[in-house]
Formats: sequence, structure tokens, C-alpha cells
Amino acid sequence: MDPVLEVHGITVRFGGNVAVDGVSARVEPGRVTGLIGPNGAGKTTLFNVVTGLLTPSAGRVVLGGRDVTRQPPFKRARGGLARTFQRLELFTSLSVRDNIRVAGEIRNRWARPRIDAVAEADRVIELLGLGALADRGVSEIPTGMARRVELGRSLMTQPKVLLLDEPASGQDEQETDEFAELLVRLAANGTAVFLVEHDVHLVMATCAYIYVLDFGVLIAEGAPDDIRSNQAVLDAYLGESLT
Repeated sequence: MDPVLEVHGITVRFGGNVAVDGVSARVEPGRVTGLIGPNGAGKTTLFNVVTGLLTPSAGRVVLGGRDVTRQPPFKRARGGLARTFQRLELFTSLSVRDNIRVAGEIRNRWARPRIDAVAEADRVIELLGLGALADRGVSEIPTGMARRVELGRSLMTQPKVLLLDEPASGQDEQETDEFAELLVRLAANGTAVFLVEHDVHLVMATCAYIYVLDFGVLIAEGAPDDIRSNQAVLDAYLGESLT
């Protein structure tokens, strides 16, 4: 299947430091693609390049077959790219429902056809299991649920590719298991999901293909079973179990 997102030879330098070194990857619709690695491996830096928050020192970003390397973030969003962040980015004075609804109203300013933001927000709230919290302020709900709100805002833009940066942070074991099932369903409905996550068990349970970074270098890629048994990956994780 043709990828909806590709990065080719991405390199990012900060002065004399190379944060990402010649990384290439592809994200296909209909599946979850993982990006893992130890702290400082360059995962979020690569996401920042993909979303246009950083300009690479070398390489290209291709979205839907178009080179968007020099495009600003808002144009990439209009091209079907959505992202969540490690640090929650929510309207803390608004309710769960309004946080999600407002994303649809913003989308309607630039996208066609327009959506019924109220009805779509209700659908997304149901999809994410947020019905019981819908009318509560986001500042009042647990972090794990707040991350679902941020995901809901991204879904309201009806993205072709969804970048998730540490979405399981703050979730308990049950919430993480439910979240894994949700990601698989989203992908099955055609959304391309690109996942950065420290919870390796979640990655192994959801991802069809995984890229592994260490010190900015791509050290491995492949299906979960291949990654579990890759010695370079095991060495990068200091022998931590990847099952």
C-alpha cells in the first residue's frame, strides 16, 4: 500500500550536535507504525520535523505524495496531518465536550465539506469512552483521560495521518489496554497512525511495523517479532524485556 507519510534522509543538527542522522521511514494507512528508542534518541525531534515545527538540515518530508518539507505547520494540517504532544495542550477553561467541539469548528474554517461540529464531537466522545466526563472541565479529569481529549481534538480534523507523542503517559494499565484497542480500531478504519511511545508493550501490541532510533540513528526496523529479537535494539534498551 502506498504510504501517506514519508521521511527521506532526515538530518537535524543543533550546532555541532546531530539529533537525527539520515533517518527514512514510511507510514501507511490502515495500520499503526511505531517509533521507539531510549530517551534522547531523537523521536520527538523527528516528529517536530514531520509537523513543520523544525526545518531539517537535510532530507525531505512527503505527505500524500507532496513534498511539504518547507511548508508551515498549518498547511500540513490542512493536508491531513494531526498530532498530539508529550505535554498536554488543552483549553483548561473549557469542558471535555467543548475542547473537542472547538477543533471541529476551527476545521470548518478551512476544510470542505464542512462537518456538524456538535454531532461529530458527540461521535468522537463516544468513540473515546469519554461520555461520563463530557461536561466536566478538562482540568478536573485524570491525565489519562485528558490525553484522550487531546486525541479527540485531533480526530475532529479528520486526519489522514495521526502522530501521537507519548499518548499513554499518565494512563493506568486498564486505560492503556483500552487505548491500545482504540488505536487498532482507528487504523482499521483507514487512519495512518504514527506512534511514539515509551510503553514498549503497548507498541508491540498495536504496531504492524516499528522503527527504532538510538542517538538519532535508525538502528532497526521491522515487524514486532523482528524487533523483539534484534540484538542492537536489546543493547539500546540495556536488556529490558521487549515482550
